Amino acid sequence: MTIIICAAIAAIAAAAAAVAAAWPDSRHPAALPHASCGSASTHFLTGRTRLLHADHGALACFITAARACRLGSFGVTELGVDTGTRYVFAIEPGQAPCRVSELRQGYSANFGGSQDAVSTVPCRSAAITRSGVTLTCGHRDVLIPAKVSGLTPPSA
Repeated sequence: MTIIICAAIAAIAAAAAAVAAAWPDSRHPAALPHASCGSASTHFLTGRTRLLHADHGALACFITAARACRLGSFGVTELGVDTGTRYVFAIEPGQAPCRVSELRQGYSANFGGSQDAVSTVPCRSAAITRSGVTLTCGHRDVLIPAKVSGLTPPSA
């Protein structure tokens, strides 16, 4: 009888371990890849993005990589009050036209903090100009500006 009880407990423990291993762990989701060119922050990532801050040389690095269709990636954090989204735009060379992916991960500082799973959307490069790199990712346009400009539009 003792052997049967021990075998049943072992089977239950093995089943519980299998369920726990398959269950998504919201406290430790997969992380975004490192942005090789550096990163920046904004309040709104759109076709008219205005950056609040960028790492030194990050914008020039990404624009150069996009222009040459060279391996490179750029991170952008879209800041909210206590939630936001982190993005990495990754250029993958070797294909024509140049392949770019948008990886995104939402986050929240509420109730101890949390992160969503990383999702990926393919992009196409719409234009590389003095203004920056314009991408179409999914069904929206995204501008990675050539310079930090803050939130207020420049005076005319």
